[in-house]
Amino acid sequence: MAYVPNGMQALFPVYLGRMPDASEDRDAYDSSVAQNENNLNQNLETLFNKILELESAIAELTEGENQ
Repeated sequence: MAYVPNGMQALFPVYLGRMPDASEDRDAYDSSVAQNENNLNQNLETLFNKILELESAIAELTEGENQ
């Protein structure tokens, strides 16, 4: 079976915010950091899944060559 590239899901943007000044809302900053953490984890999961997909495609190609 030939490998058919199917592209990759779009990655989520991750923003590294600055620490808030005393006048800014600390809860809003904490919420922003939590959202960025979630986006980063989703990006890493997407990349990990793509690597697994590529590994299995390579394994199928090398298995076919050995037969």
